Amino acid sequence: MVAISIILYFMIIEMNPQKKEAKWQTIWNHYLREKRKEGKMYGYYELKQTIKNTFTFSKIKIHQYDGLQATEEEGLVWKWSDDDRREKPIDCASLPPLPSYLVIKFPEAYYMIRISDVVKLRESGKLGITIEEASIIAEQILVLG
Repeated sequence: MVAISIILYFMIIEMNPQKKEAKWQTIWNHYLREKRKEGKMYGYYELKQTIKNTFTFSKIKIHQYDGLQATEEEGLVWKWSDDDRREKPIDCASLPPLPSYLVIKFPEAYYMIRISDVVKLRESGKLGITIEEASIIAEQILVLG
């Protein structure tokens, strides 16, 4: 019975891209926590995934695109909602400007691309990026999970 439940769980994840992105987000977050202990990987990240060897920029919502550029230039002041019933570690945070990345989870790896490079591609008229192009401009390519 447990084996059937596990199989059904993974079938649901495969059929639901939001669940699958949550899985990759969890793996990414664990990696960031480990690197933080080493004093590395500070920045702002927007994680996207694709099951193909191409990623279309239309998958980036305008507020995410704008937010990544703003955090790289100005940092971030964030207030956690008082309406959230979960316990909050703090009320708010003020964080400095740091590098901001679009992290694309292609089928085999995570590609960390600076938002400034994504801006240049979009301004040049490109509608997306291939895995080959990403491998050239990515600051890091990470195989995780």
